[in-house]
Amino acid sequence: MLFDAYEQKGLLFNMNFKEANGSYAAYRGDLVLELGEVGDAHGHRKPPVTTIKNTIVLAEGDKIKLYVGSLDDLADLPKVLAYYKADFAANVLLILFVVNINKPLVIEHEGLSISAIGMQEGLIWNELIDIAALDKGDFKGQSASEKIITVYKALGDYKAKGDKVSFDEALKRTVELKRAGRGPV
Repeated sequence: MLFDAYEQKGLLFNMNFKEANGSYAAYRGDLVLELGEVGDAHGHRKPPVTTIKNTIVLAEGDKIKLYVGSLDDLADLPKVLAYYKADFAANVLLILFVVNINKPLVIEHEGLSISAIGMQEGLIWNELIDIAALDKGDFKGQSASEKIITVYKALGDYKAKGDKVSFDEALKRTVELKRAGRGPV
């Protein structure tokens, strides 16, 4: 399974689950974009320097069909592609929720069309099921991987919103926003 290979490379971080389901494999958690340095003589690494948070990834066979996650900074997009593009299916659906943009964009970069949606707070999963026009009742009795498969199938006719721009143009449209954090009440 593709996610087993990622785990061996130390690319899975804060994993919620990875699960196979027939020809599909699903993962939820963070994915590493920049490994931490080796911290001791045994080769154990320090925490990653950069991650893409709250990813929802669906692979069929050894190719990623759905890749969703949250970036704090749009400038980290090349790191996503450096680590994971080789595993993208030709028709991969890429949706990134980005903290430092305030208007949706469709970024054309390295032969990919990437939907970038501004989001400073909220839950990626809830936003994704809203985009897919699903509700919690659509997932009754499903396993974690079945839920992601359901979302993927519901996104079959998804059309990204926003201006079509190059990555360089998208970088010019970033704003000074930070992820909204919540502490104890």
